[in-house]
Amino acid sequence: MIATTTTTISPREKQDIQTELNYWGGTNDPIILDFTKPDAKEKYAEVEKQEAKHPVLIHDIRGTEDQYKLETHGFQYFHDEVPELEDWSDEQKVIDTLIPKSEELVRKITGAKEIMTFTHRIRCFSADEAKLADNRAPAHSVHTDFTVAGALRHLETHIPDPERRQRLLKSRVMIINVWRPLKTVHRDPLAVCDWQSINPQQDIVPYRLVLPQGWNELSKVGYSKDHQWYYLSEQRPDEPLVFKQFDSGKVEEGGCTLPHSAFEHPSMMKYEPRQSIEIKMFAFL
Repeated sequence: MIATTTTTISPREKQDIQTELNYWGGTNDPIILDFTKPDAKEKYAEVEKQEAKHPVLIHDIRGTEDQYKLETHGFQYFHDEVPELEDWSDEQKVIDTLIPKSEELVRKITGAKEIMTFTHRIRCFSADEAKLADNRAPAHSVHTDFTVAGALRHLETHIPDPERRQRLLKSRVMIINVWRPLKTVHRDPLAVCDWQSINPQQDIVPYRLVLPQGWNELSKVGYSKDHQWYYLSEQRPDEPLVFKQFDSGKVEEGGCTLPHSAFEHPSMMKYEPRQSIEIKMFAFL
């Protein structure tokens, strides 16, 4: 059972933002990019050129956080202080402290019997030439980190024993992203799209990356006027965002692979690059 309680942070003036997001502008056919081939960089550039900007209104939920739930909307903000972390500029201390802290938070809110963190990333640059897992700049592209197929493939990679994997899948399995600022966010905040406003069959475009060590499948997202976007203005380090990137209990509804994207806040571009950490984990309920 997923907990539905959260603490609303002191309300401030709402800052709904009219901006543009980079959506997928190509066809709905699945995309396959094979990085084992010599023309991979050129193919990648061709894919990126097919993105298209669309105007969107991103709603600030500051003061109304309690209305948005992980189980219903696919995301939820929590109040979670970390008094044991005194130096937020020490990257290794941040990782060593926040991974177990995030696992504890997800265990508490989902009731998971087991948690398995499989990756983390600190973003602290305004731009980065690295294109895949090493990129540390905000991702200004509407995407999901997994498709249903990609999530199941990732589970197979981390739990190769087929009997154990099938046993876990008889219960509920989620992939959860815990996204937390390392400083108050002004520039390039993260927006999430209410899963209830997504039509998975029409909006989600599988994007398979073939790598020397195997493959992963995330997705591009096509534009729809029905999409409802949200963020938390001036999000602080004690206000982590928890959102789903897969839910085996919702496979018939597209798996709740929640679209998200960084966006440009027009009045905040003068601030320093956003600093944040994302921690991704399996939650076995």
